[in-house]
Amino acid sequence: MSQSQYGNLITSRLQAPPEVMANLPMYSKIGKRILWIDNNVVKGSFQMNCSWYLHPTLTGPPSHAHDSDEIIAFFGNNPDDPSDLGGEIEIWIEDQAFFLTKSTLLFVPRGVGHCPLILRQVNRPIIHFTTVTEETYIMGKKGWVEKPINGYGNHVITTLKMPPEKMAIESEYNKYARRVLWMDENVVPGAFHVNVAWYLKAGPTLENMPHTHEQGEIIGFLGSNWEDPADLGGEIELWIENEKQTITRSSMIYIPAGLKHCPLILRRVDRPIFHYTVVPNQRYIKTVIK
Repeated sequence: MSQSQYGNLITSRLQAPPEVMANLPMYSKIGKRILWIDNNVVKGSFQMNCSWYLHPTLTGPPSHAHDSDEIIAFFGNNPDDPSDLGGEIEIWIEDQAFFLTKSTLLFVPRGVGHCPLILRQVNRPIIHFTTVTEETYIMGKKGWVEKPINGYGNHVITTLKMPPEKMAIESEYNKYARRVLWMDENVVPGAFHVNVAWYLKAGPTLENMPHTHEQGEIIGFLGSNWEDPADLGGEIELWIENEKQTITRSSMIYIPAGLKHCPLILRRVDRPIFHYTVVPNQRYIKTVIK
């Protein structure tokens, strides 16, 4: 990866808080932490972390809440059938239990209690990430939040629902990649934006127009080999302002508000690459720089 003025926006090795690093031996009984980003890793970033779940367990994090909204994700690692989770996960939102067997994005509003999270079955390694809109990850106490009349079932997304402008380019996108799930306020009222896809083959620019956002953005690229999770299994070219970054390791990149980025080019895809973007805004809005 090239070093540049913007190289400090990219993290490609695990840099988690001390208490998380100290718990890695215990965590290794169920999976592998891959990457962690927050304000302490990249100045100004909100928090996000990603892992591989490898083994089942009947215990998990206790019920807790956050002072900001959170999206929790679980994804199967078979790009030919990306909706199949390859296992079963039990997760609670307040007093409701959800049993997940499909790739899922789950929106948890601030103050809402969630967990325990139990890995009931792991037939194939499962990709997991969480992101909160705060600068760091803090487990807090549950607050008073009015429960939706129909419960939290609508907060659990397992089918792809995209804006019309994204649907219009999907046939071209599918030549090189496969979008899996999309989250925003139109999918779940009050949610922020998350987009998840698999990159499948090298090809032309997927995001060819440089653009900016009014909020910061996290862009993630993860290799699909859980035995060597740092290896991206390909090469991605991403431009930040007028500087090229060449990415060959699993990475998370924080793009501050107003910073020009893209084009994004799939130079080489030796194995499928898991990709996500997160913008802590209720919709994905970009200003194209011509």
